[in-house]
Amino acid sequence: MTAQQPDPVAADAASLLEGNALARTEFARAIAGLSQADRSDPWLDGWSLHEIVGHLAAWEDGFAAALELAVAGERPQVPGYDSSVDDATDRFNEDVTAALAGVRWDGLLIRLELAAERHDAALRSVVGALTPERFEVGRSARRLATASNHYEEHIPQILEWRERTGRSLP
Repeated sequence: MTAQQPDPVAADAASLLEGNALARTEFARAIAGLSQADRSDPWLDGWSLHEIVGHLAAWEDGFAAALELAVAGERPQVPGYDSSVDDATDRFNEDVTAALAGVRWDGLLIRLELAAERHDAALRSVVGALTPERFEVGRSARRLATASNHYEEHIPQILEWRERTGRSLP
């Protein structure tokens, strides 16, 4: 990069940080004001909100770890995710939700917050460490950096469930 040319990775990272923060805010709004009974009610293919939050925290922390590996010049890998098995995603989801089943709600929210902070730090660290080619749309580093997609997958599901069951937003 010359002094006159902006770093495309820096611009993309800044945009992703903003998008991730917005998605997290919308997710927090979608889960706000629910009782413990509401949070433990299984409704999404047998999953409760408790499990969804734990699942998001585990994946975002895993995405952060994989980004950290990419920045270090290593192959990005989500810890605990074994891509060599056919049902890798289902197994990972089952393992993390089982491991977090006994964690209290406030503890899950702290885990989610810490995962988001780690992810943001990992995303900021790609600037100057990854080439624009390694951070292009569709590449693994870019997919790992885009945490907003995962939140955006679950927000409409939660809002629809709330509406369908009369659990109005605060």
